[in-house]
Amino acid sequence: MAVEPLLLYDHPVSSNSLKVRFLLAELGLDYERSHVPLASPRPAGYVELNPFGRIPTLVDGDLVLAESNAILRYLADREGRDDLYPRAPRERAHVDGALDTWATLVRPKLLPAEDLAFMSTGDWETGGGNWEDATDQAALAEAVQTAHGVLVNWERTIADNGTVTGSFSIADCCVGPVLWRWLRLPIDLAELPRTAAVQRAIQVHPSLLAARPIA
Repeated sequence: MAVEPLLLYDHPVSSNSLKVRFLLAELGLDYERSHVPLASPRPAGYVELNPFGRIPTLVDGDLVLAESNAILRYLADREGRDDLYPRAPRERAHVDGALDTWATLVRPKLLPAEDLAFMSTGDWETGGGNWEDATDQAALAEAVQTAHGVLVNWERTIADNGTVTGSFSIADCCVGPVLWRWLRLPIDLAELPRTAAVQRAIQVHPSLLAARPIA
């Protein structure tokens, strides 16, 4: 009996979609993609699949899984990759803590700067714009400063070897797309050496490049 390929509903410029493609590349898994437009409301057929309409959604046979971090956890477990998502409770808790901290405390503080710098200046079906073209540079500077403040706290929670938790894991797949995008924003990471090290490692990681990132 033929096994159905994984199907990922995503959008090329979605950082949440990119994190899943990053891990799929790291795992060496084949998958098909279905394009979901960023504009709201989302297509009715997609909302039937994912009632909240968020991107991405993964379909694996009869399993329909939304929320990008849940997808990361599932895929790593599915492939038995304990190196990426440990099974030992203490080590797994460390990765889970990093994922949840990023999703609930860090990422929301970074989004305003990205919205001002990219979403308001570019064509988001093909890629973002340039922060230099933002119409409200004062608001952008304030948003970048706010982001810097939360990254100062995040810096204290991560490893000092170019990974989030001490070894490459799904936590790096989670934060990598955003840190890669922030290469294009005017933020000085000189005071954030651990974050800068993760950013440097991510931007040349073969699996991220294979996932074809678009800012």
